[in-house]
Amino acid sequence: MKKRNFKKRYLKTPKEFYHVLKNSSAYRKKIKNINQENKISPAFAEKIMLAVTGVTECVFCSYRHTKTALEKGIKLTEIQDILKSEFGNFSKEEQTGLLYAQHWAEKAGKPDMSVRERVIEYYGLQKTEYMEFYMHMVYMGNLISNTVEAYHDKFVPETGKVKFFILYLLCTPIAFFIKSGTKDVRKYYT
Repeated sequence: MKKRNFKKRYLKTPKEFYHVLKNSSAYRKKIKNINQENKISPAFAEKIMLAVTGVTECVFCSYRHTKTALEKGIKLTEIQDILKSEFGNFSKEEQTGLLYAQHWAEKAGKPDMSVRERVIEYYGLQKTEYMEFYMHMVYMGNLISNTVEAYHDKFVPETGKVKFFILYLLCTPIAFFIKSGTKDVRKYYT
């Protein structure tokens, strides 16, 4: 039997799943008391989430965040550019955030400290942490959805069938929520 390959980012063990959930709590605590001037607009938050989704290639999150971005008034051409990691037509402020979101996702939420320090210099600590909250939330959703997709595609990682099945059971309820309302997504993205 030929071994299947799954090229998207996904969770590999239940321990990773719990680590991602634990980080969600930490990110929420960081942004709890951020004042209004250090928050980002809902449209920019969607762009940040699309940049992360462009890295993780989650089909369901891509669909859902594209829909939400359009509802927030973001142009389709901008959405397409973000998902293709083409940030040249954005303002410097958005470009900086989008490039950071891409780097953050490529590094699995562990950006190079020198890059993060430059982003903090540009936006300030609170605004950076606010952006990172959005990055983490969508990254978590992307990994969970991709994990369920990998299981449905009959992919078995090196960690083995049993651990992956347990992980699938942990991810499925969250993925179900993420995927709700996206039943027709595959006809558009596959």
